[in-house]
This record gives sequence, C-alpha cells and structure tokens, in this order.
Amino acid sequence: MTASSHLTVYAGHATHLGQFRKSNEDSLAVAGNLCLVADGMGGHEKGEMASGLCVRSLAYSSFFTLPGGMEPEEEAAFLEELAQETEGKQKGRGLLRRKETSALNRQILKTLDKIKGLIGQADEAIKTALDLRAGTTLSGAWLTHIGQQQMWFIFNVGDSRTYRLVRHAQEGAEGTGEELSLEQVTVDHSEVQYLVDTGQITALEALTHPRRNVITRALGTGNYWEPDFWVIPAKEGDRLMICSDGLSGELSHHYMARVLTSVQHPQDAADVLQMAALRAGGRDNISVIVADAITVQESQDRAQQLEELTATNAQQMVATIDDYDYTHTTDTEEKIFKSERDLETQ
Repeated sequence: MTASSHLTVYAGHATHLGQFRKSNEDSLAVAGNLCLVADGMGGHEKGEMASGLCVRSLAYSSFFTLPGGMEPEEEAAFLEELAQETEGKQKGRGLLRRKETSALNRQILKTLDKIKGLIGQADEAIKTALDLRAGTTLSGAWLTHIGQQQMWFIFNVGDSRTYRLVRHAQEGAEGTGEELSLEQVTVDHSEVQYLVDTGQITALEALTHPRRNVITRALGTGNYWEPDFWVIPAKEGDRLMICSDGLSGELSHHYMARVLTSVQHPQDAADVLQMAALRAGGRDNISVIVADAITVQESQDRAQQLEELTATNAQQMVATIDDYDYTHTTDTEEKIFKSERDLETQ
C-alpha cells in the first residue's frame, strides 16, 4: 500500500454555547487524523478549562502523528515480526494455537495501552491544574494504520458519544445496492445508561429521566475514569460523528442518521446538526465533529481544488512580489527628515 492510498480524515466541526448557557464548557479538536470532543463540568470557567486541558493534552501529542503510534524503530520491529509470521504460515509452520495472538493484535494492544496512558496524563493535568474542582467527558476517534491495516481507534469516558454510518449490502429488484444506518459505537457512562442496561427503565424513558445528566466516569474528578475502547477496520467512505450530549440529547437518532446520510460535505453536515439542535431547544452546549475517511490523494486533490476556487489577484501579486522593483517609504523619509541630533546642533 502506497502513502497516497492511505486513509486520512476530512472533517467538519461546529460548537455553540446553546440557548441558555452563559459559557461554552465544550472543547473540540481535529488534529490531523485525531478527532476529540470533551464536555467540561464544574461551573463558571472551570469546566471550560477542564475540557480544554483534556483536548490540548491529546491533540498536541506527537503519538497521534505516527502510524499506529509507533516510533520508526518500533514499526520496523513490528514489520519484521509480521513478515516472519507470514512466512511461517506460508510454509505450513507457525499456525496460531488457541491462546496465541498475531503480531497485529499484539501491536494493537500496545497501542491501546499507550492511548490509555495519554488519557491518564490528561486526567492528572486536569486534577493538578484545577484541584479536583472540575472534570470533563471525552470521546475521540483516531484514524491510523498498522502495517497494511487501516483502522479507527475509538475511545470514550463519560456521556459524549461517537457514532458511525454502517453500510449494508441490499439486494432488490434493481440489483445489489447499499443501505446506510447510523450506529452508536460508544456506551454512555451514566446513571440512566446503567438503569437501561439493567432493565429498570427503557431507552425512551432515559431521554427524560431526571438524572440523565449524572455521569459515572469523568476525567479530572479523582474518581473512576477508565476509558472504553473500540478498534474498527477503516475503509474509504467511512463517516463518523463525535458529539457532546448537547447534540445527541436534542436530536433523535433518526434525524441525525438522515442528515449524515444525505449531506455530503462534513462541514455542511456539522452545521446542519448544530442548527437543528439549537432549534430543538439548545438546552446545553453543543459540539459536533463529522469525520470522513478519504485517501491521501483525494485529500490533496480537494485541497488543490479549494486553492484554485479561492485564488484572487491579490494572492497572485503576493506570490510574485519578488518580481517588482519598488522603493520603501522609509527610504524617502530618511532623506527628507533630519535626526534629532542634527536639529539640536542647529
């Protein structure tokens, strides 16, 4: 697989304080192929600081700029191990026994441990800076590749969510087609989710339950913050949505699915979802990222098209400024005006 055929994220995002909040305690970031949404809590500016610290701590990490988070030496060792494993299988030796795992699976587990460590560092940074007076949820998706395998690493703490569009093959009178449906990947860490899981209330009742905003895991609070992880194979055309509960709490699953399947550009989809959440009530801060998986080559082509569409005469002049011969204003002023010392001697 060449570098140009690797997948990259093409994303749109939107955030709003909502109709009734005085500040926006949500933070989001799209850093390369990493997408993050954090929903702070603590009141005043503390929640905003907690979510901001969380997002910056992860977005600034060089780990997410490396394939699978592997340093060059580690990647070389993995590829060598993978080649040996493949050679053994081709020769009929080295068939995996029941309790053995492949080189790829071992590397995935190492990557998950490193991501967990980075989230733990964000937790410590929030606790140190805010003295356990604020916390934040976190939901994120990272598109990367380990060897030739493209994959999404999805992680979650709290009740911010990550969804994905799932493609289903469908056969009909007109032949084989494709159907899209929206799947919630993450599971909320909240009291109402526990009640739903144990059969005490229904999912519909959870939407209006008086304790629907009480979460059971968060970063920075000193309580349990263990993240959940999902590793999903990635392919061209994938679409994910990461959002705070200010969006998912206002819009129905059906409406979000309709927007994500019908609005082509991810920025347009994010804008439509945000405005819909505001019209539906906007009772909380609203943040959303819509992320598409496209090839690096397609990303470069889109960037070139955008540059051509937005090109102006002024930009063309700046690009060729070295071709112009001109006299700077200060050169003339220095000849006309005498210095203070010259004036004093007169």
